[in-house]
Amino acid sequence: MSKYNIDPELAGIARLKMPNAPALLPLMNRIISFSKCRSDDTVAVTRHQTPGYGGASLDTLVIEPAHHTGELPCMVLFHGGGFVLKASFAHHSMAKLYAARLPCRVVYTDYRLAPEHPFPVPAEDCYCTYEWALEQAGSAPVIMAGDSAGGALALAVTLMARDRGLRMPDAELLIYPVTDRRMTTDSMKKYVDAPVFDAKLTKMMWDAYLGRRQPERIEYASPLEAASYAQFPPTYIEVAQFDALRDEGVLLCEKLKEQGIPAECHEVKGACHGFETATKSDLLKTCVERRITWLRSALDSVGNR
Repeated sequence: MSKYNIDPELAGIARLKMPNAPALLPLMNRIISFSKCRSDDTVAVTRHQTPGYGGASLDTLVIEPAHHTGELPCMVLFHGGGFVLKASFAHHSMAKLYAARLPCRVVYTDYRLAPEHPFPVPAEDCYCTYEWALEQAGSAPVIMAGDSAGGALALAVTLMARDRGLRMPDAELLIYPVTDRRMTTDSMKKYVDAPVFDAKLTKMMWDAYLGRRQPERIEYASPLEAASYAQFPPTYIEVAQFDALRDEGVLLCEKLKEQGIPAECHEVKGACHGFETATKSDLLKTCVERRITWLRSALDSVGNR
């Protein structure tokens, strides 16, 4: 931990590491499954069966403020986990926080996971969830959001929506997103042993998700390879200082701005990948305040168009 000068508030999670043995993934997912997203004094959680890719049925949560009336914006939120792990208690915590604080209605699906279901299944499952969410949202503003691998899925769905003529989201929120299967950035070369998630684990992730496949639409798996981000909504990106994925998030922001898309990127100093797991840290509270402020401004802009 001292090698990277991680913020003391993150000391606990800095000792964690995603498993690098695919054989351990089923056990990890069974353990993670004990964490349930439940209603409380601030939010109401309802469970739905929604369409997935190829006729599948997905378990999807809708999380909304417990004491709110009237129309709400909709956030379609995809969880991280390297395309191979289920949503954790920290993912549930963030979904509930967005619902209560923005406030908004969060649609949160249990998309199918690699390596059993490699690309394009997770991305297409998420696209199906977005279609369902649009039906529920009606004319309300829609936010596309995701963290880590969920960021890649959010970007993939946005690209698919544009290419397939579906309504585009009004804003995009990406937290330490996965964006590039090529793994050639300086941070990827530097952080080969960083806490939580590093370059070696990134390689395992891509092997599980893509294997030796070379999809025709590679940008749906590796969004930084997209030729164009035309029609993309305003985009907020947050990256962690000590994260192999840091530079590809920064590069995405630069490419968006080059193509005239309003975008901003914030580097969280002293942070490692997965810092949202430190749910009670002041560091995360500061980040959440900045995200909520940005989202409210983005939604206000939608109303003024």
